[in-house]
Amino acid sequence: MKLSADSKPNNAANSHANTKVETATSGKVESASAGKTAPDGAKKPDAAKKEVLHPEESITTLLLIRHGHTRATEEGRLYTDPEAELTDEGLKQSKALAEWLMSRPPDVILSSTAKRVVATAESISGQTNLEIIRVEHLNEWHVGDWEGRTYLDLKKNDPEDYKRWTADPIRMRPPGGESIEDMYERTKKRIADLVEQYDGKRVALVTHAGIVRSVLVHALGMPLDNFWRISIPVGTVSKVDFSKSFATVHFMAMRPGADEV
Repeated sequence: MKLSADSKPNNAANSHANTKVETATSGKVESASAGKTAPDGAKKPDAAKKEVLHPEESITTLLLIRHGHTRATEEGRLYTDPEAELTDEGLKQSKALAEWLMSRPPDVILSSTAKRVVATAESISGQTNLEIIRVEHLNEWHVGDWEGRTYLDLKKNDPEDYKRWTADPIRMRPPGGESIEDMYERTKKRIADLVEQYDGKRVALVTHAGIVRSVLVHALGMPLDNFWRISIPVGTVSKVDFSKSFATVHFMAMRPGADEV
């Protein structure tokens, strides 16, 4: 877009007027008369630089994908089990995610190591022909001795544990497991490493609800006590941009092909 002090086409007085050209992509301003000399041989001063609100920063986009549907999820069970597999519904959700991503494919596919997550990532890999890179320390909340149990079971059969859990569901550790705070801290550190490693890339990160919640809480600067207020259903994607000095959450828990999210 050209900006001129006088837009009259036949005004000879403006033939050497400074003309600023602003690029749509970079926001940088250049002077069309830069480098020209005045009659006395002295260089004309450059046009005033356009003031920039913030310096440009490299942006890394994370597409946070929760694996597809599993039987344990449907039954409301607490589980870390890396061997749990997708149901037919989960496979359909994975395919829908892969098709949605093709409108703007990722540069990289990262996956935590659980079988249900890798199966979801494989649907995306099949569409994009990208290799799946498995990453450690992004597996689901480790529930220890609560593996395979429901909250109702805990309330009935381990009322003291359940009472401690409801009193502080962020810092209380299940027997033999980790707290939500533990998971959040390991996730935050790993995500910082990945953002640095894949600087400027569009990354599909296939993982678990607990990991997605942790990233969103961190990106939004929310108190960790609000962790359980975020719903991340199976087969959904959330988008977050990270740069050196800020994070932007664009959307959360979108399920491609669903009537309702």
